[in-house]
Amino acid sequence: MSRKPKSSKKTGPQPQRSENSLFGLPLPRKYRPLLIIGVILATLLATWLGSQSRMKTLQKKFASGRWEPTQAADTGTGTATGASTNPPTGTAPMESNIFEPGSADYYLSEAIILFHQENYAEALEKLLIAKEKAPENEDVYFNMGATLAKLDRITEAEEAYRKALEIFPDYAEAHNNLGRIQLSRNELAPAQAHFEKAIEVAPRNAAARNNYGITLMRRQQPAKAEKEFLQAVELDPDYTEAYVNLGYLYLITELLQETERFEKARESFQNALRVSPGFAPALKGLEALDRAQAPELLARPPE
Repeated sequence: MSRKPKSSKKTGPQPQRSENSLFGLPLPRKYRPLLIIGVILATLLATWLGSQSRMKTLQKKFASGRWEPTQAADTGTGTATGASTNPPTGTAPMESNIFEPGSADYYLSEAIILFHQENYAEALEKLLIAKEKAPENEDVYFNMGATLAKLDRITEAEEAYRKALEIFPDYAEAHNNLGRIQLSRNELAPAQAHFEKAIEVAPRNAAARNNYGITLMRRQQPAKAEKEFLQAVELDPDYTEAYVNLGYLYLITELLQETERFEKARESFQNALRVSPGFAPALKGLEALDRAQAPELLARPPE
């Protein structure tokens, strides 16, 4: 007699699935589309807020007075050399469309682009608009000084640099450029004070050290000047003018103090020619060695 196979079907009451639940939550079916739409809207809102936050951070970064490309380089006149032409590591050229059109930062960025295109008159027009919109922005005044110097309006340039320093006293490049103007007038004491402040704020500013060295040479302090020129070429191994100034220093001290430094002078001029073959001031220095005459200290011309 065979046995009837047992049924695998369970007996007894079974739990019923609720039509009013979603992912285990007691939510009626008719409200589910509203929940889904709410989740989508919340996600879109969070994404938008995040993008706005990133944009504000980017704008602060570019608008900061400490961001190097907002500083137009090399604006002095006379025998002092200007700011180093080597761009800082990790920075990129400023783009005019980063800022909201009509803002002070927008006009400032436009002015910097025009400045580097050597369109100084239009650059100044943009800067005047930026000044109206942001009368306490030190970068506006710094770039006004740079642009006015290019237009040979030196007194106004000096006033603009002073205003930048009034707003931000530790503005190294403003100290350097103001010192350049004073050095061109042979106002050695105030020029030296500005170069010293620039170096205090930015010790790796090769141009300020070179300018400081020129000032020290004029004040009959060749030993201190040598230290600054050597520091300048250490910071910037391709600093042609600093090599030439160092060669002139060795030549001048040889003539004045009768020391044995002609070979060091020759080496410095040859270093300058290594960086810039055929560089006329270095060739002139070598000729001066042969004639035992000391030429004027070299000045890098403004950009």
